[in-house]
Amino acid sequence: MGLTYEDLSSDTIYIRVGALGIPPTSGLAADSTGVKVSSNRFTFSSRHVKQLIMRSSISSIPSDATVRVGVYNVTKGSYVIYRDYAGTTGENEDTTTTLPDDGDVVELRVEVTTASATSGATFNLGYVTLMIDYGIS
Repeated sequence: MGLTYEDLSSDTIYIRVGALGIPPTSGLAADSTGVKVSSNRFTFSSRHVKQLIMRSSISSIPSDATVRVGVYNVTKGSYVIYRDYAGTTGENEDTTTTLPDDGDVVELRVEVTTASATSGATFNLGYVTLMIDYGIS
């Protein structure tokens, strides 16, 4: 009989996997609300998942706009995790152990939730990446 994962102590095997990403994108419209860019989608499986990690960066944004960058659960119609950039640039890492259900479809989204009052205003996405931590236990 071979070794099975039940024979291992907690988190003996730990893996971080890059799951989704959106590369740098400049000149996204900030003068209207709505989703400006999204990633490919995948069907989520929670087996051995310990946490989700989202890293994001906004490198330019109007002072009166709010841009939401997040992991969106398409099946449930809600964000799993997100970061709002309200008129300020920055780079952040956000984590959650609250996971989508098995079979839920997820994607990364960049959405303007509060539009700039300046016609033609734009913002720049530095990047957004979703990583998944697995621990075999």
